[in-house]
Amino acid sequence: MLRKVTATGIFAFLASAQAQSSLEQAKRAFDAQRYADAERLFEAARQSEPACDIAFYLGLTRYRLHHLDAALIAFQEAAKCDPKLTVAFIAMGEAYSELGNEGEAIAAYERALRLDPDNEAGLRGAASLYTKSKQNAKAAEALGKLVKQVPRDAEVHADLGAEFFATGDQEAAEKEFQEALRLNPKSPAALLGRSNLLLRKGEEAQAIQTLRKVVLLVPNAFQPRFLLGSAYNRLSRFADAAAELETAIKLGGAEPEIYYHLARAYGGLGRTDDRRVALAKFAELSSKEKSDTETRRQALKLVEQAKVLVDSGNLRNALALMEQARDLRPQDDSVLFRLASLDYDLARYDKGRDAIQEALALAPSEWIYHFLSGLIEGRSGKLEAARASLGIAVRLNPSAADAHNALGEVELRQGEISAAEASFQKAVELDPAEASYKTNLEAARKAASR
Repeated sequence: MLRKVTATGIFAFLASAQAQSSLEQAKRAFDAQRYADAERLFEAARQSEPACDIAFYLGLTRYRLHHLDAALIAFQEAAKCDPKLTVAFIAMGEAYSELGNEGEAIAAYERALRLDPDNEAGLRGAASLYTKSKQNAKAAEALGKLVKQVPRDAEVHADLGAEFFATGDQEAAEKEFQEALRLNPKSPAALLGRSNLLLRKGEEAQAIQTLRKVVLLVPNAFQPRFLLGSAYNRLSRFADAAAELETAIKLGGAEPEIYYHLARAYGGLGRTDDRRVALAKFAELSSKEKSDTETRRQALKLVEQAKVLVDSGNLRNALALMEQARDLRPQDDSVLFRLASLDYDLARYDKGRDAIQEALALAPSEWIYHFLSGLIEGRSGKLEAARASLGIAVRLNPSAADAHNALGEVELRQGEISAAEASFQKAVELDPAEASYKTNLEAARKAASR
């Protein structure tokens, strides 16, 4: 979706004359694919006349430049500015997906679909990620809506058929595969899906014939080779099975089942040593899958135990538990954030900085991560870094009174009295009941009057 959007024709907002000039230049640069120029011009337009659409297009320009973290921050800002800007959430979903952060990507697509349940780009993105994460029922639901939008798209029918197959509805799966093949007789996905159905029914010879067509269409795909190997095994054609399964592994297949079927083929061929090696690999990969699941479960348990300790004021023991959780899940940004928060509370600022920076690398558009980063830098005396982080936090979440107040405190320490007064004023407007914000505002006003 993001690769196809153009600025011309969908910019529909007014701005000041100065901003409008920058916008027109930015649009022309964007459509001419001069993205570095477009980024500079969109940024200039945003400074002159803040608008939700400008933030979105700034993000889109950064996305085209492959600056994904910066793009996400701009998309998040656009979404905060206009919570009904569906395209911003779709853009966030695509960027998160490209970064490999599937949980955030799914959440972004789901937010888009709550705003526009029939949005084609949102349905495609969500369905793809649901399939990848094996949420088959959700994938089938999304694809069911999508197929009504694009009834002549063979691949959507094939994908829906695969989800029906995964949920055990063979009759519905067959119907979708047949429709896909009617629309495109050479659809690899539909042919592969039909092959799975044929194998499920015990019709190995016909499945092999169909899979051979798939191999000709997509010779570098490992899945049809794997299915061919398992089909040949069923017919005791062990030499053919071994050849296909070995090819599947060379093409990137790493599922434990490939090695299980390969061991069976080697056994049928009397290749005892090779069979032993294949079975050992099967056991190794199966054990790793189980270990990954168990690691996730253990980390979640440690997080829950740490929460109880935090509530009771036992921060040091909570920290020890969160360090264990981090060791188990070093790529989990929520674990890193919780760890950084405890480091901050215990004045371990260097440790906290490391943890929150790792969290930000994984989830750069989480405003509260930038907020915590700003607090840590402020306590460390690194005021420029603190101000930069807190500035991002308030742009991502303009309603965060705490972040505005913290930004004001840093600005006051820097001698930026007017800026501090504005930040404290915003904090008071957002949360009039908080006395400390009013105290800070009065202090800034007194400093300004000297």
